[in-house]
Amino acid sequence: MRSKLFLLAIIVWALASLPAVAQETTRVEARVKFLSMTRPLIEVGLLQGTKAEGLAIATDMLTDEIVYRGASRLELLEMKSASAPLVTTDDEVKGSKKATPSAGVKARLAAKTFKPAGTPPIAWIDLPTNQGRLQLILLVTPGLGNGIVALNDSPGSAPLGSNRYLNLCSFPIVVRLPSGDHVIGPKGSKTARPGAKDSEYYDLQILTKADVPDKLAFSGRVFHMNSVRKLYLISEAPGESQRITLKVVEDRDAPAKALPPSAAPPK
Repeated sequence: MRSKLFLLAIIVWALASLPAVAQETTRVEARVKFLSMTRPLIEVGLLQGTKAEGLAIATDMLTDEIVYRGASRLELLEMKSASAPLVTTDDEVKGSKKATPSAGVKARLAAKTFKPAGTPPIAWIDLPTNQGRLQLILLVTPGLGNGIVALNDSPGSAPLGSNRYLNLCSFPIVVRLPSGDHVIGPKGSKTARPGAKDSEYYDLQILTKADVPDKLAFSGRVFHMNSVRKLYLISEAPGESQRITLKVVEDRDAPAKALPPSAAPPK
C-alpha cells in the first residue's frame, strides 16, 4: 500500500512539473535592435512576460540595444497613452481652494505613461529556442506577413568598417566595390568591406542581373569610416522595369560615458 501511494505521489509531482518545464523551454534571451521599414512607430511596446516596454522605432536609425527575455514568440503591441493628472510640486490644497503657488514654483504634468491597447500584435516573430543567446536586428513592417524580418547580428558578423547589403528584391543583384563584385540572390544578404581607406571616398555600384549585360541600377560616391558600419536595404521599386530603392542606415558603438571628475585630495 505504501509503495502504491509513493508511486502515485511521484506521478502527481511529474504531471505538475510538466507545464513549468515546457514553459521554460519556450523562453529565450536575445539582444535586439529595431528598425521600421515604413513609418516611424511611436506608441508601440515590446511584450516581456506580462509587461510591455514602450519603444520608439525610427526609419533611419537603429534603436538602442534591448535585452529581451521572454516567450519564443516576440511580439510588438500597439500602446495607448494613459492620461496623467496635473500635479504640483510644493503647494497643498487647503479646504476647497488651492494655495497660491509660491514664486518660482510651477505646476508640471506627470510623466506620460502607456499601456497595451488590447488589440492583436502589430508584428511578431518566432525566435529559435535552441541557439542560446541571440543577437539580432529586427526589421519591422506592420501588415506584411508577420511583420518582422530578423538579421543575425552576432559579434563579428558585421563589424565596424564593414557594410551589410540586404537584397529584398525578387531578382539577384551585384554590389560592385573596390574590393570586388558581390552577387546577392533574392532575399539574401552579404557583408563586405568596401576596400577603401578610412576617411576616403569610394565608388559604389549596384546592378541587376536580369538582363545581359547587367543593368546599372545605382551609382554613387560613398565616404568610408572605420568607426561606422552601414546597413544597405535594397528594395524593389514599383513597376516592371526592375528599378530599386535604397535605404542606408548607419550604426556605430555607443559613446563612452563621461567619467566623473576625480575628487580633490584632502589637505
